[in-house]
Amino acid sequence: MTTPLAPSSILVVDDDPDIRDALHDILADAGYDVSLANHGKMALDVLEKIDRPCLILLDMMMPEMDGAQFLQVIRQDPSAQSIPVVICTASGRNTLPGAQGLLKKPFELDELLATVAANCPQPAV
Repeated sequence: MTTPLAPSSILVVDDDPDIRDALHDILADAGYDVSLANHGKMALDVLEKIDRPCLILLDMMMPEMDGAQFLQVIRQDPSAQSIPVVICTASGRNTLPGAQGLLKKPFELDELLATVAANCPQPAV
């Protein structure tokens, strides 16, 4: 049986501390509970410790385990395969199989919040 998604919890996976911190602040100010990971392996560890997020914002180019590798692993895990993933990348790459969307860096604040709102219920602020 799959654990339900935490309605206002988001996991941000990005190796750039400035982007990670900015996303944390923006999403936390919007009322979301935000967890952070520096790379895919850390994100897998974080997923074991938190309630299932309603969304994962995933960078593609990271050390240790990149976004494509992370996405492949969680799509094979019955407990995580239904979590929506939105790719956040500056590369010319399009979305990957298993991802629900793509945000091209740099993205606008309203684009980020609209993408999050499409995947997660609005939190009570």
